[in-house]
Amino acid sequence: MRANLTIAFGVILLSASGAIAKKEPALPAPLGKEKQLALVRVNVTGQPYDYFRPWQKKAPQSKRALGAVLSKGRVLVTADLVANQNYVELERAESGEKSAANVQVIDYEANLALLEPVEKNFLDGITPLNRLSNPFPGGFQPVPGSSQGALTAIGSNLDAPLSNTNTPYTLQYNLTIQREL
Repeated sequence: MRANLTIAFGVILLSASGAIAKKEPALPAPLGKEKQLALVRVNVTGQPYDYFRPWQKKAPQSKRALGAVLSKGRVLVTADLVANQNYVELERAESGEKSAANVQVIDYEANLALLEPVEKNFLDGITPLNRLSNPFPGGFQPVPGSSQGALTAIGSNLDAPLSNTNTPYTLQYNLTIQREL
């Protein structure tokens, strides 16, 4: 038993040292300068209405979420985030700089809303998300294959379908008895 454990430990140590000794980096080098994320933090203060007393509002609430920067200086968020809003603020991730924003359009059915910052140059320097007109602005990334050796799948997910799982079900019965007096 001890010999098998020693052999297993030696094989693991040998494979790990071979992977560490490779000169290739574990992750591919970035192409050119690093891009800014096309995301901004959205801070919203709002007061929802009281459903039992619709003429009154509940206590103010604050919500935070991420918004996707689009072209023409707009930010896409969910409609739930900005529903019943009193104040909407955008915040840049890298500097923490903040700017008030106005809600331009809300579509509750699609659960989407477009925001526009009050300061028109607030989103300058942030590259908007890609569109279908140019889905791969940096070109295609080649598949690494097995060129990275043991580090090929490092950082990726292990996905497999679940097998032999039972589908849950519910049985409901209703019995009603009426009698005339």
